[in-house]
Amino acid sequence: MINDNTGQSLVISAYKDKKNLDRLVNRLGERYNMFIHVDSSSSVLSDDDVAKWNGMPNVYAEKRYAISWGSYKHLLALLGLLRRAVASTVDGGYIHLISGQDIPVRSNDEFDAFFAGDTHVYMDCRTIDQMEPHQKRMYQLKNRLWRFNYWNKIVHALRNVDLTLQKSLHIVNDRFGDESNLAQGLVWLSLPKEAARYVLDYVDAHPKFMKDLYQAQIPEEFLFQTILVNSPFSDRIVPNHLRYMDWNRRNGSLPAYLDESDYDKITSSDCFFARKIDSTIAEGLLKRLGYDPS
Repeated sequence: MINDNTGQSLVISAYKDKKNLDRLVNRLGERYNMFIHVDSSSSVLSDDDVAKWNGMPNVYAEKRYAISWGSYKHLLALLGLLRRAVASTVDGGYIHLISGQDIPVRSNDEFDAFFAGDTHVYMDCRTIDQMEPHQKRMYQLKNRLWRFNYWNKIVHALRNVDLTLQKSLHIVNDRFGDESNLAQGLVWLSLPKEAARYVLDYVDAHPKFMKDLYQAQIPEEFLFQTILVNSPFSDRIVPNHLRYMDWNRRNGSLPAYLDESDYDKITSSDCFFARKIDSTIAEGLLKRLGYDPS
């Protein structure tokens, strides 16, 4: 059951590693509201898991959208849970978006002390002049088949043909709705309730913005950044998402699956979460961070 008067809430997107989700719920659910979306195409996380989490204090879980890479449905899942988080978080509180492969690396008391009375938005953020060419292409070339499964072979082939035509005809998109001052960054972020509510109000009031956004490559990497850069919260943005990540390919993943060799870098950082965690690969790291890896 969700606490309707919590100071901080977490919105979690998950599709694998039930052990790590259990760690998150056991560690954070005792103090904070947790809103979990389980990818409905997941073969690892079951309806029984969702029911179990829903039976725990301060936890709401749902298995609603089937999410393929780069799909607008991931954004729909996050926005749906964000609405619930805003409704249950006190004014002046914080909402944190994390994945099911994150793990807290500081105590709950440190977490509370850092965000108490704070009003900043902590997120990875870059404006057009700061983007790399591949990041600009994510909005310049439209995914006109955004309603369909990215990994369907026919859809994927048609999409590639369309992208080739856009390039050859020099068709370049430069805006979402009426907004041309675009910004991009990872969706894993921490923001005050008031900023989250501003984002939701903007989404509701600007359907053309959202339709254009859904046609971007990985649309969730543009929504919060673009809206907040052009908002009264722009001067509160800190371009640091407080998540430790290694952007080198390692342990079969990019970003890397973290392991015990990351411990010193994590603990000497200013981060509150580390990702990506695989319960098997990270066994030694989890032990040193004080978790039971079993």
